[in-house]
Amino acid sequence: MLTRTLALTLSTLGAGVMTAPASAQTIADVVASSGGEFDQNWFDYDMLLNAVVAADLVGPLADPDAELTVFAPNDLAFIRLARTLGYEGRDESGAFEFIVSALTDLGGGDPIPLLTDVLLYHVVDDEINAFEFILLSFFGVPVETLQGGTFLPRFLFLVDNEPDLPNPTLFFPLNLQTDNGIIHTISRVLIPVDLP
Repeated sequence: MLTRTLALTLSTLGAGVMTAPASAQTIADVVASSGGEFDQNWFDYDMLLNAVVAADLVGPLADPDAELTVFAPNDLAFIRLARTLGYEGRDESGAFEFIVSALTDLGGGDPIPLLTDVLLYHVVDDEINAFEFILLSFFGVPVETLQGGTFLPRFLFLVDNEPDLPNPTLFFPLNLQTDNGIIHTISRVLIPVDLP
């Protein structure tokens, strides 16, 4: 049964291989193609784009010489985080404001250092496709991030450093190949620390 499940999952992951649109060459271009306007589409990267711009990380994600993997939370992932932390709405704008407010409180008035840490915790300085991610999970190999911390791949789950919140899973699209790396969408935001 496990072998059959694994074969089905791997074939699904292989089918999920995508190429970035011709107009979007780098990871930054793909994220920017969402437009950044808060809307009703929970499956694009508007909130991620706004966070990346606020943290001044567009440059590193646009570096054509980089070889990165980005585990990219979609808008629904950010809304889930806000709701887990106490936000009662379901709109992108309100969820983003709630998260910024929480980061401001945790950061002693400045949300940017914590936001930067959270975002860099989603970036790996190497290209890891979905098949390799699952292989890492079988061998219990942690993934080291640009933030300096690690998370543990566990089949389709990404086990982060916050034990009290649900862990993200790989979500579609996966294996979105760009000129400077790979993007995998994830279902929740990775948290690099054990929150108080």
